[in-house]
Amino acid sequence: MKESQAVVQRVRRLDKNYQRIEIAIDSSLQTIKPGNALLARPKSMRQDRLWHPYLRTVWWPVDLKNQLVVVDRPTSERFEPGDVIDIIAPIGQPYRFRRSLHNVLLIAYDTDPSCLLLNIPWLVKNNIGVTLVLLGRAREYPFQSLPPQVEIALGEDDDKMLEWQSQVTSIGNADQAFVAVAPADEMASFQEIWTVFLKRRNDIGKNYLFGVFQNLLPCGVGACDACMIPTKDGFKLACVDGPAFDLATLPFIS
Repeated sequence: MKESQAVVQRVRRLDKNYQRIEIAIDSSLQTIKPGNALLARPKSMRQDRLWHPYLRTVWWPVDLKNQLVVVDRPTSERFEPGDVIDIIAPIGQPYRFRRSLHNVLLIAYDTDPSCLLLNIPWLVKNNIGVTLVLLGRAREYPFQSLPPQVEIALGEDDDKMLEWQSQVTSIGNADQAFVAVAPADEMASFQEIWTVFLKRRNDIGKNYLFGVFQNLLPCGVGACDACMIPTKDGFKLACVDGPAFDLATLPFIS
């Protein structure tokens, strides 16, 4: 982990809500892997429209291109080529994939799927099937920007928010699943997801269903304990031990 400066190279609008930002980073950060995040502070953060109580916000890379990191940001934030971004990276641990994989299921429930998307280029490159399920507010994400090899499944209406077509097949065929939920009440949402999977599988073993926590990170180095996650093995820190935690190890799982 190190602090460095990145420079915005390109800004591309995806739709009315999302823009894709390409930033040039220090060559030492080319080892960023799926699961790693950036703690970013644009030089314009001093402006009220980008003010944040912790000064830095978590940016999830969605792709890597040569010496560029690609991130998705809301269109409410303004960026132009040449803008300087102060970053601390990499934050967190890479996602832990099984040695033998054929199909991976990614689910975004009421949150944008950015924290899951850096998985996709690596999985596709290794001929691993990828299904991305977008539930609730996540259905607004412009998934047309994703590689065509990715199977997209959209959730039903709000009355059946946790249902999607071919749910039985996608859960049954998945060797592993990674889920992101709205940060407001992650534990309750992960419990809902666990219940859905339990209905579709006879057993959910360890190292199968992971919850990706999107905590606010005041320090990012495990010094402040603000991002503690309760597990059956005691408290863990999302910034150091996460962001992905095996849902089978969380306290609400019997």
